[in-house]
Amino acid sequence: MKPYLPQVDPNPNIRKDELVKNREDYKFNHDYLAPIPVIDKVPHQELFSAEYTAKRLASMANLAPNMLAAKARNFLDPLDELEEYEELLTLLPKPAVMNNYKTDSCFAEQRLSGANPLAIRRIDSLPANLGITNAHFQKSVGTESNLEAALKEGKLYLLDYPALFDIKGGTSQNVRKYLPKPQALFYWQSNGVANGGSLHPVAIKLNNDAGTDGLIYTPDDPYLDWFLAKTSVQIADGNHQELGSHFAYTHAVMAPFCIATARQLAANHPIALLLKPHFRFMLFDNDLGRTHFLQPGGPVDEFMAGSLEESLTFVVKTYQEWSVDKFVFPTLMKSQNMDDPDVLPHFPFRDDGMLIWNAIHKFVTDYLQLYYKTSQDLSEDYELQNWARELVAQDGGRVKGMPDKIETIDQLIQIITVVVFTCAPFHSALNFSQYEYMAFVPNMPYAAYHPTPESKGVDMQTIMKILPPFKQAADQVMWTHILTSYHYDKLGYYDEEFADPLAQELVVQFQQNLHDIERKIDIRNQTRPIPYNFLKPSQIINSINT
Repeated sequence: MKPYLPQVDPNPNIRKDELVKNREDYKFNHDYLAPIPVIDKVPHQELFSAEYTAKRLASMANLAPNMLAAKARNFLDPLDELEEYEELLTLLPKPAVMNNYKTDSCFAEQRLSGANPLAIRRIDSLPANLGITNAHFQKSVGTESNLEAALKEGKLYLLDYPALFDIKGGTSQNVRKYLPKPQALFYWQSNGVANGGSLHPVAIKLNNDAGTDGLIYTPDDPYLDWFLAKTSVQIADGNHQELGSHFAYTHAVMAPFCIATARQLAANHPIALLLKPHFRFMLFDNDLGRTHFLQPGGPVDEFMAGSLEESLTFVVKTYQEWSVDKFVFPTLMKSQNMDDPDVLPHFPFRDDGMLIWNAIHKFVTDYLQLYYKTSQDLSEDYELQNWARELVAQDGGRVKGMPDKIETIDQLIQIITVVVFTCAPFHSALNFSQYEYMAFVPNMPYAAYHPTPESKGVDMQTIMKILPPFKQAADQVMWTHILTSYHYDKLGYYDEEFADPLAQELVVQFQQNLHDIERKIDIRNQTRPIPYNFLKPSQIINSINT
């Protein structure tokens, strides 16, 4: 399809009629998941293709026999040892994290290259009422430094989940669920290894629902007490990841862009052509999530920690924190205070993410400059200006940080780069990392099934009561596999070539840049504590369709 800006299209009436029809087919609904805008009814052209459906089903061929085998092994036999969770993965790939999830190094490394690298931030001051003292610090990392010096040196990092603290817990199979309320402090310890140091846990505070001070745990505590504290962090982090970082920050925030693009940009608009592969199947995938995952009795209700209402309230809170300008990737890293490799030399999500961000930014820049030569080209593109207005409008996309008028090419480049980056690498890193870190349930359970003890001295029997019972654990394995087993395509490789030969040349250059990035990441992975593969271009899909 030959690209045209609307002001120079030789057939303006054809594209006008197309958009009139699209506005009937693509309508915003602000009530289904209020106030998040979603598609009212998914148009037929957005459904999964027969090929997609067949290949995705094929990718799950081992799932049913695996779950039958797990059920046969555990019929009427409660899980009473951590190792028994391995039996839920009899015919499925074994995540590498199974081998070392109990170690402090694995626990700390998951903050930097795990399933939820958006949670941690570097801090310059300790939060009020955290209660972690220099005595805790020196007990954990030694007396060669102290808490005050570590703060001044920029070596302290915090996990905190205040938006989750309103979740009191739901029920699953008539069993009460709980969400621990942890805060965790980490220390970057410089040393002579290849990456220049490593992250170490200092202490974990488990806050009490009763509003009391809570307990502070350190690696010096008895093994099971410390394991309980780390598991509590993992439960909170898993809920934050699934509902916030993953669903709200990718699926929910990108849907308005897809809807507005169909409604306001003709199919042969250069931006519509560029974004088409990055929106493929997203609206249908999101709608399946809304009608199956986010309904009473669905997966979120059944095995995330909160009640369905509590979980959806958290989704809305997280969604409302998102804005286009904040999620420019370098800006996002800066907002976490995690942007400086001189201060934090090892952060694979940031380091590989910057390579991909820069490659996408260059591709988008070069592509848009093919069609927008002057500011007049922008101002006269009435479809683009309508698109911007609808994305901002309260009866439209409600997108924060979005201008209601595109005035400069740099402004447009940034917006489109955020969209492509969010739909492709950002979503892929958050989606496909789930299997490695959540399929083996003791590493990152979705909920606790017993209150966190209010005193130390926990035993293994209590730990096993806290961890998910068989049915809920099996469901976690099943859904994690369903969400991660299939890669539809890979970044920069599109089903259709661009009709404009100059645009297609840019795609080929983009692919070459991505190939170079893959090699760089492979080299980096040779000296990392564990390989970080989730931002390798070959592992990134173009769109949010899983």
